[in-house]
Amino acid sequence: MPMAGLAVPIPASEAPGNFITGALWNANVYNGLTFLLNPPAFLGYQGSAQSTPNNTATPINLDSEQFDTYNGHSTSSNTSRYVAQVAGYYFVYGSVTWQTNASGIRVCQLAKNGTAVTGAYTATTTTSFNATANTACIVQLNANDYVEVWGNQNSGGALSTQTGATCSSMSCWFMHA
Repeated sequence: MPMAGLAVPIPASEAPGNFITGALWNANVYNGLTFLLNPPAFLGYQGSAQSTPNNTATPINLDSEQFDTYNGHSTSSNTSRYVAQVAGYYFVYGSVTWQTNASGIRVCQLAKNGTAVTGAYTATTTTSFNATANTACIVQLNANDYVEVWGNQNSGGALSTQTGATCSSMSCWFMHA
């Protein structure tokens, strides 16, 4: 069950002689442990094939979710995006799988707020089988920043992504503030 709205806890400084009140306990112990046991985490994937144009970086639609603990993703609006609800550093992993086509290369890239993330780019050559490209990177996000996985291919024409057991996906895990 999502626990949206939990902020990254900031322990208060206490002085000798202060009494441990319920509010102090919640602020310094309970909220911190609750956050650490349930940080923001997301895994979305593509349930419907998507046509990607030739030589054009294309945000990959993620119309299905396995989990989204802080409600940072929508399956009906801007489905390619995971929107950070809590500022911090996130480990982001993306993969894109295309249907069989033996021409050209396939690219997977991560983007933050519509701009490619430096160091989060992988290209793979194709074979006569489905081609998958994937990449991962640590990305610093402020609240309301978003990340996407982009696919690009140069087969000579539009090429659809693959669905099923080998589908395109993106995962995001909060690491630290």
